[in-house]
Amino acid sequence: MIDSVLGSLHFSTGWKAESEVNLFGKTHRIVIKARAYYEADGLTPEQRSAFSDYKYHDSEHQKEAEALLSSYAGENCKMRFCPRTLLFERDGEYALLCDDEDDPDGGIAIVLAPEPKVVSQDDYL
Repeated sequence: MIDSVLGSLHFSTGWKAESEVNLFGKTHRIVIKARAYYEADGLTPEQRSAFSDYKYHDSEHQKEAEALLSSYAGENCKMRFCPRTLLFERDGEYALLCDDEDDPDGGIAIVLAPEPKVVSQDDYL
């Protein structure tokens, strides 16, 4: 599917595309995922609006994610966390999901909107 806001997407347990995110001066390849249960569900207006907000405020979100990670894990965060997925929920909430070197079975979610915070992926998902 080609979406006017998110661009080229494919369906596989949600709408997905590849992108990059920069954290602490390092570029990471990530998957952008818009949650959908069925291909026919398409994208919600809230997901499109959230993605537009993310792209428009990209540098602010980057700084916010870095500050949240630093507050959560201190200086060690630069080497400990690796972003993998930027997940857009059906209601427009979105979070950057990161692998955690100290907890390979867990990971964290840096919620960027509506209320910025860091939580475990288990709690977020």
